[in-house]
Amino acid sequence: MEVEGRDFLNTPPMKTVRFGGSVAETMEKLRKGDNSDYELLKHQLADPDIKDAQIINWLQEFRGCMTQLTKDHEQLIYTVLRLPWVGRSPGVVDEFMAFLSNLVSAQTVYLCACLKMVVSHFTPKRVNICEGGVDISDSEDEDDNLPRNFDQCHQALQLIIRYVPSTSRFLMPILHDGFPFIQKSSRTLECYVHNLLRLTVYIPSIRRDVLELIIGRLLKLDVSASRTDIEEAEDDVAQKHPEEGLFDM
Repeated sequence: MEVEGRDFLNTPPMKTVRFGGSVAETMEKLRKGDNSDYELLKHQLADPDIKDAQIINWLQEFRGCMTQLTKDHEQLIYTVLRLPWVGRSPGVVDEFMAFLSNLVSAQTVYLCACLKMVVSHFTPKRVNICEGGVDISDSEDEDDNLPRNFDQCHQALQLIIRYVPSTSRFLMPILHDGFPFIQKSSRTLECYVHNLLRLTVYIPSIRRDVLELIIGRLLKLDVSASRTDIEEAEDDVAQKHPEEGLFDM
């Protein structure tokens, strides 16, 4: 998971033409009191069916006016951070990495928001199952690409650390808050713990704190579990081969 040699800060954005004006033009109109294009931009960015090409074009434009994106535009930034970049095409992933690098370098006020966004991808996403317009279930998405998606998250964190060396000071509270509730599935907990352990490889300064967090939460899980559930889980593990696990540790 190498990130060296990728100079995102100096990669120039492509010029694009889009209906509604560029991001820079939208920001200028907002400065003059016209927020119509600003609201339209947020609406389009939040489109669940947004295409890869649209994401790339917008991110390139945002990179071109990064110094204008101050604390006053946090709603817009939060909308951008919610873009579905993990698991998308290489072009989207690379451009989002470039956007993150530029953002934390030019506007450190958004550092914690960026960290929270990345950590939120440490567990599988859930999908709502509906019938007849009625939400009847909230089941886990069986995504075979989880290891690749997690690789991208850790690459993003390494880039943030590269541009903001003090990142580790702000990370632990976010890891605490992001830890799944003990009522979540074992798969969700497994993914989160796996990603916490990966963090300790390239951020050794938080290794002790991470291990204390994991052990503390597992103790709470152990206390809340019934003896029957524990025995059944042990039987299941005994019948499986190590290579059938989701991750190689």
